[in-house]
Amino acid sequence: MDSRSSSLPSGGVSVIIVTTLFLALAYLAVALRFYARHIQKKSISIDDYLIVVGLIFTTATIGTGYGLVLNGGAGRHIAQVTPEEIAITLKLFVPAPLLWAISAAFIKLSILFFYISIFTMANLRKAVYAVIFLTVALLIAVLFESFFLCRPFAYTWDKTIPGVCGSTQDAYLAIAIVNLVTDLSVVALPMPILWRLKLPQRKKIAISAILSLGLVICAFTAARIKSVLDLDPMDFTYTMIPDLIYGALEIELGIINACLPLLRPLLLKFFGSGSDLDSVPRRKIESQPSNKNDSWNSHTRAASDPDEERLYKAMLPQDVVVQKDVYVYRSPGEMEKARR
Repeated sequence: MDSRSSSLPSGGVSVIIVTTLFLALAYLAVALRFYARHIQKKSISIDDYLIVVGLIFTTATIGTGYGLVLNGGAGRHIAQVTPEEIAITLKLFVPAPLLWAISAAFIKLSILFFYISIFTMANLRKAVYAVIFLTVALLIAVLFESFFLCRPFAYTWDKTIPGVCGSTQDAYLAIAIVNLVTDLSVVALPMPILWRLKLPQRKKIAISAILSLGLVICAFTAARIKSVLDLDPMDFTYTMIPDLIYGALEIELGIINACLPLLRPLLLKFFGSGSDLDSVPRRKIESQPSNKNDSWNSHTRAASDPDEERLYKAMLPQDVVVQKDVYVYRSPGEMEKARR
């Protein structure tokens, strides 16, 4: 056996361990998301379907990373890599950025369609649709870059034939910068509306903290931009490791971040109430349940503006029933009777 292939370099091991760990967490987040939907007895919506597609393509993206490490020599200096391994790496360079871009696009689209389902203000919805357009446009640009950067196309991986390529590094850098802009937009979009809602300050801070976890993803996007700038074309198998790790973390954490706002019912189910995201006092609309025969020991939460209503309806726990515009809290015993 060739000594160059007998063991994985430390950089390759880091790629395998880090990407596998966070991929498992992404799967867990999506599973908990659907379990929360089950607890709420809510139907699956478009943002749920989009996150599943994002997870599928994220898995495929991580698979290309495995291929680069296990078969393409990623993590070793170019002088230690065989021509066969270089050929594999160049071939994997074709689907890898495309799969990553599809993953990132569907994850962002999931979050953006969640915003559309929550907020009703016209200006915000227009801004959300603008970011959706930019996200789709970026994906189309990556498609063109993947297939038309090198002419003929086979020259992408086979440098023995006549051909020419544009600057792969410049193309990746441009895509990464636009992607950072869309990431920041996704984080910033709901904040002005959230802080205008009639919520107590601590609840605004709590919800903002959840939505602002996307800033962590932006940090990895920025780190990835630096890794692209630091990429050495003469030793790309060795210097690609940071890009592989940051790119994988960006989409894996993106999935986790997209699922977190929908997991509140699980927190209430297993840890009870009393958190900063619990009930909010509102202007009273109706003080009694609509059914006079109900003997529930309940109180009501009255409605304020539609955006606040939608924000809370998206995260209602299983012991809340919506009667017209009133949230009625059932006791555990009454919930058990209702199930029978």
